[in-house]
Amino acid sequence: MKPTMTTLSSKGKAALRNAAQRLKPAIHVGKNGLTPALVAELEKALAAEQLVKVAYKATRDEIDALVAETESKAAAECVGGVGKRRSFYKPAAAPDA
Repeated sequence: MKPTMTTLSSKGKAALRNAAQRLKPAIHVGKNGLTPALVAELEKALAAEQLVKVAYKATRDEIDALVAETESKAAAECVGGVGKRRSFYKPAAAPDA
């Protein structure tokens, strides 16, 4: 069962976009798309950093579909992006008590 996502407010997204401007892409999605190994690496990066920039090697139309696929597979929210790069946010999991 995947965790439910809480939708960020526009102010929250703006703050995350601002923070993401200084990030370099941690994940590069190539012509093979979102492979299981790539999704696993993205989930590891999100668990460690919560905010990760992803670079896509695709056309604009393909990027829109890949972003939706990335959001669903990684249970992360796209907070914005420019060109062929998008930033994804996933809140840290609450520690089990």
